[in-house]
Amino acid sequence: MKKKYLLTPGPTPVPAEVLSKEGQPVLHHRTTEFSNLFIRVKDNIKKIFCTKNDVLILSSSGTGAMEAAVVNLLSKNSKVLVLDTGVFGNRWIKIIESSTGLKPEVLKEEYGNAVNLDRLKEYLSKNK
Repeated sequence: MKKKYLLTPGPTPVPAEVLSKEGQPVLHHRTTEFSNLFIRVKDNIKKIFCTKNDVLILSSSGTGAMEAAVVNLLSKNSKVLVLDTGVFGNRWIKIIESSTGLKPEVLKEEYGNAVNLDRLKEYLSKNK
């Protein structure tokens, strides 16, 4: 069998037992069978994250989760700081601008470099 990889953000190896499920019929999201499966996953995922609190499950890509965070946590008066060190920082900027119309403040570093903590501390001391 040819080995397949999930390439977002990957490569992430996909176990054979997961791939074998792709050949099974799709569960419709409004069936009792799906509801029961979802409840089991929702309850058991807490163990993975070592929490007793609810874990939010989004049926989207990571970008969809980023957009959900932006539109649910920011308002028209929000000040937003993006630490941009590459692709994901750039994505945060685009999502914030397109979803809210806000113009984020950006601390940019060369792609692949960590955020300079002294710069960040200085920014935060001047911008409460």
